[in-house]
Amino acid sequence: MLTRPAGAVILSDETRQRYRLAFDTESADRYHRMRPGYRAEILCFIAQTPAGLAVDLGAGTGLFTTQLINTGWDVVAVDPAANMLQVLQDNHPQAATVVSRVEDLDTTPWEGRAQLVVSAQAWHWVDTEAGCQKVTELLAPDGVFGVVHHQIDTTNDWVLRLCKIMHSGDVHAIDLPPKVTEAFEPPVGKWWHWEQHLNVEQVHQLMMTRAFYLRTNDKQRQRMHHNLRWYLLDHLGYEPDAVVRIPYVTAAWRIQSARLGV
Repeated sequence: MLTRPAGAVILSDETRQRYRLAFDTESADRYHRMRPGYRAEILCFIAQTPAGLAVDLGAGTGLFTTQLINTGWDVVAVDPAANMLQVLQDNHPQAATVVSRVEDLDTTPWEGRAQLVVSAQAWHWVDTEAGCQKVTELLAPDGVFGVVHHQIDTTNDWVLRLCKIMHSGDVHAIDLPPKVTEAFEPPVGKWWHWEQHLNVEQVHQLMMTRAFYLRTNDKQRQRMHHNLRWYLLDHLGYEPDAVVRIPYVTAAWRIQSARLGV
């Protein structure tokens, strides 16, 4: 029987670093092509203010940055993976980019100026204490912090098994708020349910963007592809060109600085 962990997945500092480095590969274009983007309502829920300066922590290839720029925000995009940021810069040359871990970011140029600090699909890679300190340094007095996370909806057993095969990590409780320090009020969340439509080859491509796949060895990758082919084609009975409807849920969390309540 497949089960889901009851609480948050705990990652050591060493594990965080190894998995973060996995994304600094030549596979950035595939990541940008296969990972889903973000609907406009998510930004509206988080920001609720006129556009200003936004700092995108763990910006990657710019999937959330696109929403920020399309709605008039001035963006500073931060990510430790230079190859990922290069894709972002190619698509959005107006965005400032900084190759850095969140924990090591020099916040001096933007200290106290950001109306929005956001981390989309990245906050779980960041050390909570150090990351929250950087967010506090960046935020304007009335600024807001947002955490966004896409997750494959594993409430159906066939989807949970798919995620296990792909080593996607989409198995934690979606209503579990992101970890923050006492410098912030409790996060306020909102959720969206939707589907990603892919053919069988595209599901393989999606698997190839996962951190586990990127950092493992070729033998393990071949095993993953074999298992995925068997599961989709033989066990579930999909034709190669059939549409696989993968259910997702997106969680967005709006987090206010505790100093606003002082």
